[in-house]
Amino acid sequence: MKYKNNKSILKMLAIILLSIDLFFYLLALKSLYVFSSKVSIYSLIFVLHFIYLYIVLITVSKTKESKVFWGVIGPFFIVPIAIVGWFTFFYTNKVDYYDLTSPKNTQKLIIGYSNWSLGETNHYYDFYKQTEFPLVKKRINQEPLHVMTRNTDMSDLNVLGAHDAQEQTVTFTSPYLNKEVTFNLK
Repeated sequence: MKYKNNKSILKMLAIILLSIDLFFYLLALKSLYVFSSKVSIYSLIFVLHFIYLYIVLITVSKTKESKVFWGVIGPFFIVPIAIVGWFTFFYTNKVDYYDLTSPKNTQKLIIGYSNWSLGETNHYYDFYKQTEFPLVKKRINQEPLHVMTRNTDMSDLNVLGAHDAQEQTVTFTSPYLNKEVTFNLK
């Protein structure tokens, strides 16, 4: 009876994890993302999946020896997979966020920016605005804004020209942009 009870708990936890994944996927389809500048929600969910997998390995084992085997050896199988996954999804795409408010504090724009360099620096920018829910942000642009620079030591925000906010719209002008980028925040 104990085994069936553990099995039902594991099934319920699997359903909860899958529904969380589905929830984040449906939000992304609507260009809504959950993030905070202090805690990465997606990294936390990623770790929870591997903790769940470790618990399943131990719980599903039928003999005491196999429980000890998976309890001791399991991390040697799971941790390398988790590390490769973490590097693939989180480390290579390190995004910093900058909150840009209008001069009268009536509008707020969140800029997600990152760069990578291989001779010339490629800067990428995503723009979000706050929704009614505290951690949920709406992505404004469809594709990341890409700016390529060479031989400059300017920061990502200076390359964008992020310090010229107006009241109803935000316009970015920079010598590195081919065109002005304007977002209507209403």
